[in-house]
Amino acid sequence: MTPDSPAPATPEASPAPRTINPAIDVMMEPQRGFNLRQFWHALLERIWIVGLCVLAGLFVALGYLGRTPKTYQSHAVLEVDFQEPTFVAGDDSPMRMRSMFLASQEALRTIEQNLTNRQMLARVIRAEGLADDDGKALLGAARGQAPNEKVTPVPSNGARTQPNAVEGMTFTPMENALAGALSTMVKATIRRGTRLIDLFVTNGDPVMAQRLAEAVGREYIRNAIERRASFSNDTLRYLVEEEERLKANLQKSEAAVAEYKEKNPDALQLGGGTVATGSQAGSGSGAGGPRGGIVEDKLQDLSTKLTAAKTDRLRLEGELKQIEEAGDDIDMLVAIPSISGAQLVGEARRNDTQIQADIATLALRYKEKHPRMMAAKAALREANDALRRAAKAQPPILRNAIAQARTTEANFETALREQQGTAMALNRAAIGYQELARQAESDRALYESVLRQIKSTDLTKDIKTNAVSVAEHAVIPRLPVSPIPSKTIIFGLLGGLVVGLAFVFGADTLDRSVRTVDQAEAVLGLPVLAAIPETKDSESKKARDGKGAPREAAKYRLVDEAPGGVIAEGFRNLRAALSLLGPEVDRRLFLFTSALPDEGKSFTSVNYALALAQQGHRVLLIDGDLRRPSIHKIFAKKDSSEGAEVGVVDYLVGNVELKQAARLVATVESESLNLSKSRDPKATTGQLFILAGGQMAPNPAELLSGDCFKKLVSAAVREFDRVVVDSAPILAVSDTLLMIPHAQTTCMVVRAGKSPRNAISRALSLMSAAGVRPAGLVLNRLPRRRGAGYYYYYTSDGYGTAGGAYAGQYGRRHSATSNVASNGAGGV
Repeated sequence: MTPDSPAPATPEASPAPRTINPAIDVMMEPQRGFNLRQFWHALLERIWIVGLCVLAGLFVALGYLGRTPKTYQSHAVLEVDFQEPTFVAGDDSPMRMRSMFLASQEALRTIEQNLTNRQMLARVIRAEGLADDDGKALLGAARGQAPNEKVTPVPSNGARTQPNAVEGMTFTPMENALAGALSTMVKATIRRGTRLIDLFVTNGDPVMAQRLAEAVGREYIRNAIERRASFSNDTLRYLVEEEERLKANLQKSEAAVAEYKEKNPDALQLGGGTVATGSQAGSGSGAGGPRGGIVEDKLQDLSTKLTAAKTDRLRLEGELKQIEEAGDDIDMLVAIPSISGAQLVGEARRNDTQIQADIATLALRYKEKHPRMMAAKAALREANDALRRAAKAQPPILRNAIAQARTTEANFETALREQQGTAMALNRAAIGYQELARQAESDRALYESVLRQIKSTDLTKDIKTNAVSVAEHAVIPRLPVSPIPSKTIIFGLLGGLVVGLAFVFGADTLDRSVRTVDQAEAVLGLPVLAAIPETKDSESKKARDGKGAPREAAKYRLVDEAPGGVIAEGFRNLRAALSLLGPEVDRRLFLFTSALPDEGKSFTSVNYALALAQQGHRVLLIDGDLRRPSIHKIFAKKDSSEGAEVGVVDYLVGNVELKQAARLVATVESESLNLSKSRDPKATTGQLFILAGGQMAPNPAELLSGDCFKKLVSAAVREFDRVVVDSAPILAVSDTLLMIPHAQTTCMVVRAGKSPRNAISRALSLMSAAGVRPAGLVLNRLPRRRGAGYYYYYTSDGYGTAGGAYAGQYGRRHSATSNVASNGAGGV
């Protein structure tokens, strides 16, 4: 041991407690949900798959463009009016109902659906003669003219044949089949907020698309006009028949009225329907006669006069009573209408008013005793007396008028009673006549109404108007609407991208391995102490052969063989991380294990031991995998034959001591730059000893279950500065679970991209049941493909190689490394 080495522990001292650093003792919370960073890593790793999918999507789009025939779309616009145009003004109910329907949204929907009606489209097929060639022109491919080729549009009235039957029209099976095919090409859409309907027709031939768009709109309008004309003809025919029937009924009714008049001449004195009917020819009554009958009119006149006479009498009697109540009060008498309206009273009042006005004028100039004033006052007294005498003379005149009014009233009452008797007698005699007159009047009203309908229908039946008109005619399309190359290629690229991303996401979701540092820490709840990148072939070729060491064995010792590489730097990071977990006295015994075989625990153990030796320590590497020992193969000479080598099993059974079993395999110059040159040169070199597995044991678990392994590690800690144990996989055998209670620091080696999470979790559960929790994880063979920088935690390639400490220094000092023969035991 070197003078500066720490004091060895006593044989009785057990390994230090296996307490984890409190800073990492708290389990990390597993991440839930979608992890964007993890998906980004997976995408960078499998970006070539996405590229292939995008390229495949491009080829699929190009293939679709090459195989899909081009289709062209022509566009026409139809306009729907609120009411059908007409040249005859009318306010009939059918027209109002028709206008209300056309103003509704249901009318637009109805027209929209009828534009794609198969019966109507069959009319288009027949009108355009598209069934003559068995639909080849309609269903054939595009004619192939270039977009700039000049074509002649089909005129809107170019229908070859026009169906002329609206009702009962039949079509051939070919026409019906072509109408069904045409319905898939026609699309009608109502423009929102307008009364315009866009009519789209798609076909492989641009000329045929324009021709069909015009034909569909034209045939719909023609069909609507023909339907209306047919309806008008049927209506006119019905009205003519009805006019003949009503005319005959009217003649019978008028003949019956005339016959009744001849038998009952007095019936003409009554009014009502008699006068209305009698106004016609042959009624026997004057056209200009009064509205009511003679008897009825006279009766009404007598009743009115009687009421007026009675009203006048009552008025006069009321005024007479007022006169009696007024007495000599001239003001009240003059206020009564009959007195104030008398001529003498009026003249006296005007004279009195004139004298009062004169007195008021004289009073402005003269005093009361002036002769003119006195004369004026005397004239005023005479005028008042005259007014009084005129008012007193009116009551007798009023009494005479009342007596005369009573006589007139009595006369009117007598005449009214006589006329009422005459009217009642005539009404009983004219009941039959009035019934016949009303029937004749009803027949005449119906007859005249039918005549007006016939005249209106006859005027409008030949008017070819319709509420639907063509607002914009179709034109020949120049560019196809399907397929659109740019859109198809974009969709193909996007589809390939989506498929590629979905494949990457699915592969990442189904992958149960640990791939990144973040994922390992989040899923397993342990810190990643170091991330060891995957070894490249170029680095393996640069690994220098040891003195007689096999080339495959040299690949395991990259810390020593390639000290300037990123792998060696990763193990130095592991060495630094483990040294920071606690006091040095508690960090001398290290055990490396894994959940499954081929995780890289032996590779990690060897390189970590070499990294410790580079610090100037005497390190013992123990091969704890007694089932498949491999340490002795890594440090075997190239020309030596593999044979039995003493090791752990021999020590456990008591056949050999530790000093005899341990073999010196490497002497490494220390990396420390703080050692003084004046000190012992041996203090500047580190030594690596290995304790091989030894002979094959039939019962390794029984050997490890006792205190033998505890004595082994206690002795190793006393004799060496650092002890590294390479153990067996936990899930493979139970040997490791018997060893880890005696180790100070336990590390779990996980192979990136291969170790299943459930297997690692199971191994951690078994270790927890044994009372041990690993200090952390070593993520081995981390991929260094594109985007590896996002996987973190190992030195970039080539950093510091130009003039760094490992550029040429290790090449000069590597000659100090020595290998000892496999059968010779090195001095401890």
